[in-house]
Amino acid sequence: MENTINQPKKKTGRKKLGELLIEVGFLSEHQLNRALQEQKRNRKRLGETLIELQMISEEQLAQTLASLIGMSFIKPTSMAVDPELFMLIPEQLARRHLAVPLKVENKELIVAMVDPLDYESINDLRFHAGIAVHPVVSTRKEVLETIDDSYRIDTSVEKIVQASAKDFDTGSVEVIPELAEGDLLNAETRSLEERSRLAPVIQLSNLILSKAIKMRASDIHIEPGQKECKVRFRIDGLLKDDMRLPKWVQNPLVSRIKILAKLDISERRLPQDGAVRVYAQNREVDLRVSTLPTHLGEKVVLRILDQSKLLIEIEKVGFLEKDVLAVRKMVKKRKGMILVTGPTGSGKTTTLYSIINELRSEVSNLTTVEDPVEYTIDGINQVQINPDTGLTFSTALRSILRQDPNIIFVGEIRDLETAEIAFRAAMTGHLVLSTIHTNDATSTITRLIDIGIPRYLVSSAVIGIIGQRLIRKLCTKCKVVSLQSASSQKPFSPKGHSHAPGGFPVGPAEQGEGCNACNYTGFSGRVGIFEILTLSSKVKEMISSGVTDQELRSAGVVLGMTSMEEDGIEKVKAGITVVEEVLRVVESEEVFKSICSKCDRPIRVDFLVCPHCESPSPYVCSSCGKLTQPEWCVCPYCRHKTGSPQISS
Repeated sequence: MENTINQPKKKTGRKKLGELLIEVGFLSEHQLNRALQEQKRNRKRLGETLIELQMISEEQLAQTLASLIGMSFIKPTSMAVDPELFMLIPEQLARRHLAVPLKVENKELIVAMVDPLDYESINDLRFHAGIAVHPVVSTRKEVLETIDDSYRIDTSVEKIVQASAKDFDTGSVEVIPELAEGDLLNAETRSLEERSRLAPVIQLSNLILSKAIKMRASDIHIEPGQKECKVRFRIDGLLKDDMRLPKWVQNPLVSRIKILAKLDISERRLPQDGAVRVYAQNREVDLRVSTLPTHLGEKVVLRILDQSKLLIEIEKVGFLEKDVLAVRKMVKKRKGMILVTGPTGSGKTTTLYSIINELRSEVSNLTTVEDPVEYTIDGINQVQINPDTGLTFSTALRSILRQDPNIIFVGEIRDLETAEIAFRAAMTGHLVLSTIHTNDATSTITRLIDIGIPRYLVSSAVIGIIGQRLIRKLCTKCKVVSLQSASSQKPFSPKGHSHAPGGFPVGPAEQGEGCNACNYTGFSGRVGIFEILTLSSKVKEMISSGVTDQELRSAGVVLGMTSMEEDGIEKVKAGITVVEEVLRVVESEEVFKSICSKCDRPIRVDFLVCPHCESPSPYVCSSCGKLTQPEWCVCPYCRHKTGSPQISS
């Protein structure tokens, strides 16, 4: 049978349901007589009786009924129904009358019904929908399944809204008027705006914002699906599903957010960016709103910028004590460039703001050029990039240099033009802070040279480079200590080896059990892991001579640079995080590092001896140099005895 709505068939005269079932071969006369006798006893409809006796299926009955009364038979579960139609018929009404809307055609609402001859139900549906109703035939199973798929989220949403006053205080979200008002330009916009102002939509948007802020989320993702709309929160760097909303909620909810962010709610074909400031959880929060059109509707991402977390001290970012001293030594320079590098979301801006907090004073002129300005800071001049008006990083920098600055913060070095101006500023008596996207500190040198900056300029202008990532911290309220042996702790493994030798220090290991404060994840908050490459005279000479990244990294380690991997190990030792977090965040090398069992310092697992204390490595064969397992008593490659218990003869 086709699943589209067909033209009604010709009526079959005065034939009764039983006769037609026999005619089409679904029923025998004997079965019909037996069913009629049962019907006299239970006083139910003939169709219900036939199904209870398992003489025919629901689909056979519906097909025959449709043919008998001259209506179409369809399967609504296989149809693409506009989710907004479900706003016309509430779930309670749909279940009461076993009816679901399908489409609007010729100014009539086509409705699939189990009993399309129930005129009282049809009138009730017409009254609530406000439009003429044209019934078609479907099975009970199809109708109920469609109701479940289309309305099943409503109950959970209603429960969330009802519980919100107690658990999340949705009424505490207030939009600052000057940032929330938008201009409504046409009828379509007014219609969208009216729907977005429905009380449930306002409550739901307030709930989402309040809950995300209370759960310490950094981002809110509202993602369209085929049959539902999903809301996800990014908490401590990881996305987590939080709500599944009915599809019809999607457009009103997105329109509500777009109106607050002063975006064009009638434009659904192009990406848009905006901002809104709200008061939630008794504090001021900025939201950066980004929309993206997809084939299932607009996806919206809200970046939460909590003003209460602004301007933390350098010591609280996560630097080791020696790295704090190195950063403070760098920022005391009056000219030159300090770069912070890492992927998107690695905390570069937070690190730079902590440095700015260290630098700002009444006697210095500190100017920033950002895209966007994420946090508003008193005492400094912040410039918002606007490419549409021609205000780019390079044009802003040129103007800033004529404003007698002492310190310049460039949001990101993206191209040669911006890089050249920034380096010119660093060479002419200004301290320049900026970010650049590279994997680690040493590869930043190669990136700058690839952009087009000469080696001699890089070596002379750059003061230092900070590479960083963010790892989750163990929840302090549910953190427990569990004694583990070296064999039970997960080692840093070479690629392709699931049980590589080596591991972290033997002894107590801390882990989070999970509690209400950390949403039962065992983690709460994030901290940076860093590597700081200070450009000493030796490093500058190596850059000018054209050394490789690996040679530069080796020189940095010799000069005291702690790699991000080693920094992560130190935070594991301190009970701040766990090994798995370091493994998840730090990018793997060809050969991972382990820990020397004697001096407790990181070494490569392929070293024959520890370069720090000269003790033999237990992870390689001293004869052939190949990797071995600690429990082996003989090397399987060269038959050299490893010193473990001898093999019995």
